[in-house]
Amino acid sequence: MPFGEPEYPIVNDDPELDDCIKSMRRGDYFNVGAITSASWAYGYIFGKPARMATASTAAALGFTFASFLIIQDTRSRLLGYSPNETEQKKFGIQRHPQKRTPQDPRYPTALKPSDTPRPTLNWNNYD
Repeated sequence: MPFGEPEYPIVNDDPELDDCIKSMRRGDYFNVGAITSASWAYGYIFGKPARMATASTAAALGFTFASFLIIQDTRSRLLGYSPNETEQKKFGIQRHPQKRTPQDPRYPTALKPSDTPRPTLNWNNYD
């Protein structure tokens, strides 16, 4: 994901996996099928001693790669880093994106002290 401000309107400022799957386009499904098929063919061509086992393994790896690629593409469209006219029509534009203030991990916020499960020490035993 690129850093900086998005170039297009933000559809969802915090998309989850379900949101990404719901916003997949026909081309995304085509890419998944094409990448999986191409990797199966690659495994079949170059896996001479055990062609089918190699082809099936390569297809599984290709499907995994295609899934990651498609989720990355749909997430960038929902966040406004890629052209997202279709998502704007389908889901609408988020009017007020939540601005998060980055917190420096070197200066954590103090938490309320809680009761510890340890018993209190009895110092009378050490006389």
